[in-house]
Amino acid sequence: MNTQFEVITSIKNPKIQHVKRLKDKAYRRSCGEFVVEGENFLKDLPSESEITAFFVEKDKFKEFEYIIKRYPSNRIFMVDSKVMAVMSDTVTPSGALAIVKINQVDETIQGNVAVLDGVSDPGNMGTIIRTCAACGVENIIAIDCVDHLSPKVIRASMGGIFAVKVLEKTSIEALKLLENHHIYALDMNGENLYSMEKIDLPFALVVGNESKGLSNIFRSKSKIISLPMSGKIESLNAGVSMSTALYEIIFGKNVIEK
Repeated sequence: MNTQFEVITSIKNPKIQHVKRLKDKAYRRSCGEFVVEGENFLKDLPSESEITAFFVEKDKFKEFEYIIKRYPSNRIFMVDSKVMAVMSDTVTPSGALAIVKINQVDETIQGNVAVLDGVSDPGNMGTIIRTCAACGVENIIAIDCVDHLSPKVIRASMGGIFAVKVLEKTSIEALKLLENHHIYALDMNGENLYSMEKIDLPFALVVGNESKGLSNIFRSKSKIISLPMSGKIESLNAGVSMSTALYEIIFGKNVIEK
């Protein structure tokens, strides 16, 4: 093991306490940093991402060495399993995590948009982000949603968070950004998406809160569309609804220029 890196053995170390506090949204935003954990996420970090600190378990140094060598030695910290367990947000820590700077987001919108109107579940948020990345929908507007930089959302996005742009806006701000878009919103009482002949471009697809559904403002400003149900169940969760609808719109209706 390379001995040039600082070794931290106390959970009371300020750097360790800083990582723990980054689980809190207000603290994340005040510091302008968030945590990325796990090999699959760390190896796929974009080259433009700024890593302020990288923590790795001493016994797993060799496993993560190919990632560690990308960063200056003064940003690498070795810890034992006890310290990693305190920092980690998972039941079984992978053995490595990094603190990443929150990038400034370009406020302009080009192309199609996914609008999350009050999505509160981290799993749903992460699923939608991942699906948007897979479908080439690079713009997401989040209105009164769970924080897209929370550890649970980051994990659920499976790296998709680095392939999309998330703008946190009010409903009024969102509608201003979408002035030139055709807005469609998912609701069980809307027109069957599979029966529609076309989707006008550029589109904005809206999904509402898991329990309350669409807000009144988006219900009134959107063309309401729905996914067919067999009759044995009334609705799908927000993540599945948005993902299914995006795939039908993007690939089923061939709205992407070939």
